[in-house]
Amino acid sequence: MKNVTHETIGAAGALAVCAIAGADVLTTAGCVGVSVLGSRLPDADQHGSKIHRATRLERRNPLVCLLGFIARVPLVLFAVVVRHRGATHWLSTGLAVTVICGVLAGVGDAVLVLPVAAGLGAGYTLHLLADACTPHGVPLLGPFSTRKRHLLPKGRRIPTGSRRETVVCLGAMCVAGLLVALTWA
Repeated sequence: MKNVTHETIGAAGALAVCAIAGADVLTTAGCVGVSVLGSRLPDADQHGSKIHRATRLERRNPLVCLLGFIARVPLVLFAVVVRHRGATHWLSTGLAVTVICGVLAGVGDAVLVLPVAAGLGAGYTLHLLADACTPHGVPLLGPFSTRKRHLLPKGRRIPTGSRRETVVCLGAMCVAGLLVALTWA
């Protein structure tokens, strides 16, 4: 799936979690923002993916550019060593990353634990589930099983860049909009 689809699905999922939990607007905004990062993390194993690219802020500010470059060095090295849709596409990895980031956020401020963990977990997990709907599938149950899993039957799988992917992305946007309207109306 494309980055925009992963990000949209992750944001819609984070909104759903926040709506169910009755979170306030500020917590929801933080959760949704972190979900975008979470939706990008599984592709850290693919050199050139969106998480490896400089942001607009980095391109405009030399100091931020330098800090971003330094922060991405481990990601680039990681992408050289591992194969795409390997360990980063395991549900167990998503759980571990979510717990670690939630704990690290809690060290800074206990109020951040829930939005960071919920947003990151929603983005990461929904990325994996979306990739499990593609023809390639993902090894969701790794490291216990390397078999690629598919959530859709063979004829219904969604190729990257297809019209079906566009429909899924638009559907996620509609769900997100509906949740916002219902939650804060």
